[in-house]
This record gives sequence, C-alpha cells and structure tokens, in this order.
Amino acid sequence: MDSRWIHPRTLAAALLLACLAGCAGGPRLYVNPQADMAFYRRVAILPFTNLTQDRYAGERVSRAFVTELVMVDRFQVVEPNEVAAALEKVGGMPGMDGVFDPEKVKSGMDAIKVTGLIRGAVTEYSTIRNGQDEIPSLSFDVEMIDIASGATVWRTSMIKQGRGRLPIIGGSGQRTFSSLIEEACIEVVERLNREAF
Repeated sequence: MDSRWIHPRTLAAALLLACLAGCAGGPRLYVNPQADMAFYRRVAILPFTNLTQDRYAGERVSRAFVTELVMVDRFQVVEPNEVAAALEKVGGMPGMDGVFDPEKVKSGMDAIKVTGLIRGAVTEYSTIRNGQDEIPSLSFDVEMIDIASGATVWRTSMIKQGRGRLPIIGGSGQRTFSSLIEEACIEVVERLNREAF
C-alpha cells in the first residue's frame, strides 16, 4: 500500500480534532427565569466596551453582533443614531473611559420607549502563536438589561479561537478575525434565539 494515502478513519479523526480545536465549547448563557421575554420588543444596543489593545475590537464585535441580532428578526432594534441622540440629550454619552452613567442611560432609553438595553465588552482580541501559525483569539460578554429595574434579563459569554492550517488536507481554517467574529456572533445569537428569546 502506498504510504502517501491516508486511511479514511484516520482522516476523519484528524478532521474532527481540528474542528474541536477551533471551538471553545460554545457560548455560556444565563437566562433570568423571572423575566418575561415577550415584554422586550424594542431594544437598544450600546457600542461594546473595548478592554483589549486593539482600538477597533469593540466596534467590530458590536457591529457583527447587531447584524446577527437583526437577522433573527426578534426585536425592533433602535438605530444607533437614535440611541446616541437620546443619550446626548440627557448628557449620557460615555466619558473617555467608555463608562456610561446608568441613571442617564435609563433616562435616555425611557425617552425613546426602549424596554431592553443590550451592552457588551470585548475582553480578548489577539493572536496566539502555534508553531508556524498565528491563530486569532476572541472573547466577549453580552447582556440585556431591563430598563425599568436594571435587572439582567440574559447574559452570555463567548471564548473562541480560530484554526491554523490543516496540512493533512492543505486547506485553512478561521485564519482571520473577521471570519472568527462572524462565526462567534452567529453562535451566540443562535443560542440566545433557542434558549432566551
């Protein structure tokens, strides 16, 4: 037998391991058992806080998350410009540190009839060296807050790494942050849609 050929079971096992290496078990999720999900129809989304060294990480992840949330068609998502205008009107825009004043946010969101506020934070946005490869690594948290009470409606966190080259088949995995972010946001929103919305 020609040693260049790989047994199908060996190939299947290698592909399974490669797929598992790119996943970190999926998003973790908490859903408030006392929350009435039907109450949250009109929601606002704050730009995600960026706790990483990459200055655009928060913006990139929040934009991808909003896209996936809109595609689910579960909420009426208030336009970012309307959210910003409402916050500006009450002096509720964040300071240089990116922190929002909760009372001013509540006042601004009440004014535009929002019942739920979604906010998040990107905690990792970096590359990890693995031999010859540089693998993108991402983590973020997202939660929805009840505007009236300030209680957490749901909260989720995601840790995800891309994949390096798969020399066994000569292809590549998630080698860019854009594909990793998109896949992570899809996973988070799909789980929310199944278990929280």
